Amino acid sequence: MAKIGTYAAATPVLTDLLLGTDVDSADATKNFTVQTILALVSSAVITLPSYNDDVAAGAGGLTTGQLYQTTGAGALTTAGIVMVKQ
Repeated sequence: MAKIGTYAAATPVLTDLLLGTDVDSADATKNFTVQTILALVSSAVITLPSYNDDVAAGAGGLTTGQLYQTTGAGALTTAGIVMVKQ
């Protein structure tokens, strides 16, 4: 089998198959369609904690590198901006 970097690049379509590991089935190797991966991603809901600013996020228990969203009550007056705790 050739090195993966030698294969031609292509634009995927929904019915294309991707190779993966099913960790719930003894790490069995399986095929997944692009469509099923997109459905999985679009169904994921991420809930981030809200803080006025980085200091408030730290006081709330977040550590460096964790994500939070702004409340709109701090220096950034728009709620929902995704930030990384510094």
